[in-house]
Amino acid sequence: MKQTDLSGNIYKGVHMRGFKLMTLLCLLVLMAGTAEAKWWIFGSSAAEVSTRYIYINDLSYDELGQEVTLYTESLPQGEVVIRGRGHAGKNRIGAVQISLDGKQSWNKATIASDGSFVYRFTPDVDRTYELFVKVLDTTGKSNDVEASRKVISISDESIQDQVYLTLDSLIKAYREEDSFAFMHLVSADFVNGSDILDSAIRQDFSNFDNIVLDYTINNITSARGGDIFVAISFNRMVSSSRTGETFTDHGMTDFVFRTEAGMPKIFKMKNPLIFGLSDASEVASGTVNAQQDETFITVSYDGTVRIASIDDGVTSGSGTVTVQTKTLASPSGGPYVGIDFSSGGTVAQAAADLYLETNLFWSDTGAVQRSLGTTAIESITSVPASGYNIPPINVSVGDTYAIMLADGTYAVIQFTGSTDDGFANTTVTFKYKYQADGSTNF
Repeated sequence: MKQTDLSGNIYKGVHMRGFKLMTLLCLLVLMAGTAEAKWWIFGSSAAEVSTRYIYINDLSYDELGQEVTLYTESLPQGEVVIRGRGHAGKNRIGAVQISLDGKQSWNKATIASDGSFVYRFTPDVDRTYELFVKVLDTTGKSNDVEASRKVISISDESIQDQVYLTLDSLIKAYREEDSFAFMHLVSADFVNGSDILDSAIRQDFSNFDNIVLDYTINNITSARGGDIFVAISFNRMVSSSRTGETFTDHGMTDFVFRTEAGMPKIFKMKNPLIFGLSDASEVASGTVNAQQDETFITVSYDGTVRIASIDDGVTSGSGTVTVQTKTLASPSGGPYVGIDFSSGGTVAQAAADLYLETNLFWSDTGAVQRSLGTTAIESITSVPASGYNIPPINVSVGDTYAIMLADGTYAVIQFTGSTDDGFANTTVTFKYKYQADGSTNF
């Protein structure tokens, strides 16, 4: 009897376990829609897949606009070359694919371990290509592919002679210290203000002697609306008016020209600048994708000429503002806290200049941010006064940002550590320095 009871109890136990398992499966099915939505929300708060520094034949992908024309006369070896770098936070980039026909087919790009990629193709004249870039991390998450759309047309027309004429005339006026002739070749709509550029080149005339400048056009591209994007290589030599010391450098930079009165005129320039170095943070509209160890002729705010690395107008050197370290923790679901740069204290979200939510920094008090790449915070002695964007800031160790607060003061932060327990509880460590007097000099 005991054996019968025992086997009956065993059978009953198995039956009950099966019943519980079926019940659990049913509950999971009923909750699937909700669980999927919650998982999507959780996933979106983790590091997103994005692209950095994408270039088409050395011209910034993001600035070219939706519809562009490439000219066969400036295609290197007759090719279109797409370069860039994928970013996925702590994850690695697993693949990069390029579509030339509106996503009907995809071609593999060559990728490196750091997420950088390159894809090249030989285009046909008078053909239009609908381009998309898909970046995938090793979990299968993708960038916003739709946002990467470009319509590229190939033309055998020539605008190179007009651009050469304008650049030659600009360099002649610059070397002869003729600001009137120089500004005649600058668009009235110069993106950062023609008066700022006029002042900067006049300062160049005071800071430099014996200017020697040679250049080669690498690529010319026009966008819908008539803007002309030009990438050049340059060699330069100047003497410091103050010390007599001679400085030389060489590199690549970008211009955007706008056609006015039948001729191309300067509309935008990027760092490294070849004109207006004395106020680079105000004149330049960005920085080309220079290597970290590249150096160029720069001018500090006091007129000192030197060779230094640059990143979006930031001059490297010995800073005078003390660097502090801060750690913030973001619990799943909040409440969230952040930093008050003026006191260095941890404050509630509503009062913080920047507050941490999962792995993103936000601001409810009007602070805005501008990326400074991976420049070491200790070497930053000045920050740009303009070109800032509304957060969020995606935490990535090594990245540096300039912060402009609502009261007109500035701070710099660099992320040095980040941990995530897998449940949206994040801890971030960063270095920062704050300039309380409203100056952009640190």
